[in-house]
Order: sequence, then C-alpha cells, then structure tokens
Amino acid sequence: MMKFAVALALLLSVSPVPAQAPRIAVVRVADIHRQLEATTRANEALKAKREEIKKDPRLARWNEMYADLELRRKQLQSTTNKIDPEARLKLEREFAIKSREAGALRADFESFSSARDREINAEMVAGMKQRLRLILETAEKTARDNGYDWVFDSSGISNTGVPLLLYAKNADDLTDRVAAVLAAPPPPAAPTSQTQNNPAANPR
Repeated sequence: MMKFAVALALLLSVSPVPAQAPRIAVVRVADIHRQLEATTRANEALKAKREEIKKDPRLARWNEMYADLELRRKQLQSTTNKIDPEARLKLEREFAIKSREAGALRADFESFSSARDREINAEMVAGMKQRLRLILETAEKTARDNGYDWVFDSSGISNTGVPLLLYAKNADDLTDRVAAVLAAPPPPAAPTSQTQNNPAANPR
C-alpha cells in the first residue's frame, strides 16, 4: 500500500501542468481604415483627379460636335423640309466627314481617360496598401504590448464574401485602441545638433 502511494505521488509530481489558454484579440481593420483621416484625404484627392478627366477639352469639343451632328441628322431625316438632291448630297458628305472627326476625337479622349484611370487606380491601391500596412503594424504592436498571443482581423472577408473569422470566444476588441494610436499626433522630432547650436532656433 505504501509503495502504491509513493508511486502515485511520483506520478502526480511529473504530470504536466495544464497550459494557460492563449489570449486572443480582434481588430476591425476595415473600420479603422475607413475612419482614418489619411483615407478621407486620399479619397477626396482621387475624386478631384477623376473630375479633372471630365474637364478635358477633348470631351467638351466632342460634346459640341455630337450636338451639331444631331442637328444635321434631324435635318436630313426631316420629311417637312424639302431639300434638293444636290444640297442633300452635300449635307450627307459633311455629315459623314464630321462623324469621322467626332469618332476620332472620342477615341482619343477614351484612350486618354483609360490611361489616366489606370494611373489613378494604381495610386489608390498603393495608398491603401501603405495605410493598411501601418494599421497592421500598429495592431501587432498593441497586441504584443498588452500580452496577447493572437490577434485576428474580424472585418476580413474571403473571396466568397464570407467573413474569415466566424467566431471567437471571449476575444478582446482592440479596434478603439489601435484607432486611438493612429489618430494621435506624431511625437515632436528630436532636436538635431544644428538646431541645438542655433540660438535663433532656441529662443529663451
């Protein structure tokens, strides 16, 4: 009996201690990105650049030519206006020439518009990637500083439109903390040796 008790005590002494459950947190990355002041400024700048495309003189000229062509078309199709064959032939030739000119101008504008759209879209994607990288780095640091083991994006959506994170029990939401860090003004830059040695830069 004594041997059994000793063996049991030894077994209990070497039994593994239950591991502590990992600390899990979530962050709504999409919400933070949408609320960033940098995102608002970028969207306004991109919108202004798209509006500039519509102000291109080629589009204004094409609109004028299109309106003129519509008047000529109605004149040619009218059954009330009597046009002699020679005058009609002249109008039809002019209409054909102006139609080709308008088509070439429209094609030129669309080529310019497509190229400009691609530039704007590339700028939009690059800016979004930069802001998302900043959000992820801040979320990672916040989670690490607060002792979390895992942090998930609770706003992530898969290609099928289904949320990537379906369920997380007792997960702390760090969204507000991360957003507050990103919204805080940057710390003042450390004075350089040139600034320290310049009396005008250090008024007393």
